[in-house]
Amino acid sequence: MRWRDVAAWGGGSVDRGTQFHSIALPPRRPAGEPPWRGQGPLLGTPHPPDAAVLAEILRPATTTPERCFFCLWDGYGWEHETSVLTRRGEPPVRLPGPIPERVLTGPRVRLPRRDYLLYTGPVEAVVATGLLGDRHLQAANLWWPADRAWCVTSEIDLAWTYVGGTAAAIDRLLGDGRIEAVPAAAADPLTRVEEWVQRWVDEAAEALLATGQATITTSMGSLEAILERPRGRRPGRLRIRSDGRSADTTVRHAGREGLRRSVSVHLTRAVIELVGG
Repeated sequence: MRWRDVAAWGGGSVDRGTQFHSIALPPRRPAGEPPWRGQGPLLGTPHPPDAAVLAEILRPATTTPERCFFCLWDGYGWEHETSVLTRRGEPPVRLPGPIPERVLTGPRVRLPRRDYLLYTGPVEAVVATGLLGDRHLQAANLWWPADRAWCVTSEIDLAWTYVGGTAAAIDRLLGDGRIEAVPAAAADPLTRVEEWVQRWVDEAAEALLATGQATITTSMGSLEAILERPRGRRPGRLRIRSDGRSADTTVRHAGREGLRRSVSVHLTRAVIELVGG
């Protein structure tokens, strides 16, 4: 499923600032069922078939396509994974996890709040089937060639991937219909909350401060919120329930404006999560 298909359903479009909720949570419910199922786009890594196409597009844009570097987030837990092979009449055999020892014990790439396993290979190794075997199909989170002609980055918490390179390489990428891509610039904001979502949240936040209860009805579902305000040194609690899910959050701002901002942040996240954005 492409974002442009979701946008067509909701009457929107995909541009450089689009978030998934921008197109999947329109101001009014469109006719017909949503064209996607589940919890929205894959976070933190490109869809492996898309990564393979991206590698094909970027291969001519480097002089070192056979020597590229790949970073795989170590938070997936594969370094701790093992499996047990059993055969009738024989003792069980414990098999090693999918990450080779040379990678587990090799150098790590350390970024703020993120550590990555590092491996090398041709550009096609971005889809790490050789590294992970048949049990896993995973695209690298960060990758670049030895000549640093381009770089591809997928932050773990984001639903999109950034590609930096020469103008010719980016033009080739934007012109390839197999990949859904839009131009971007370093100064582009990372997140955006649509004005209708902000209006829903603002109205609910005011109701919570006035009565302690609020309901947000959106084009893709509703949520209910109950606020217990902080009292002195005792923190307050915000309870949000939607679609069979619930979340309790501690709030500590005693002043009205600080409390309103805190409540708004949590409400915004809950609304966006209605569509898995």
